[in-house]
Amino acid sequence: MKELFNNKGLTLVEIIMTLAILGVVICPLMNLLVMSQKINSEGEKEYRVIQTAQYFMEEIRAMDEIDTGVFVYNGEEMCYERIVLEVLDDCRAEIKITPGSYGLHYIEVNILNDREEITSLTGSIVID
Repeated sequence: MKELFNNKGLTLVEIIMTLAILGVVICPLMNLLVMSQKINSEGEKEYRVIQTAQYFMEEIRAMDEIDTGVFVYNGEEMCYERIVLEVLDDCRAEIKITPGSYGLHYIEVNILNDREEITSLTGSIVID
């Protein structure tokens, strides 16, 4: 009976089969990890863009009056505009403040990447 089972070590065939089975199991797991990292990176970028838009919105809401040194009045669209270049990576911010009635001003913050709108945030403020 001792001659049927060799307990001295693994044969070459056993090692090759083990590596083949590990390869079949590990390849899909590695693909899953790579895909997970891509999704996580996109989510982080989207979060940063939304946080940047929120920053500009809060900056405007903290103003007592429109700073004409920063915002330029556009007579055609009848609004104050500001463009901030290089906000994130290759993005820029376009901010518009449109005066309304009774001191109400409408705020629009757009974060753009190569003329493609990534996110848009709207709000309002009362300025006397």
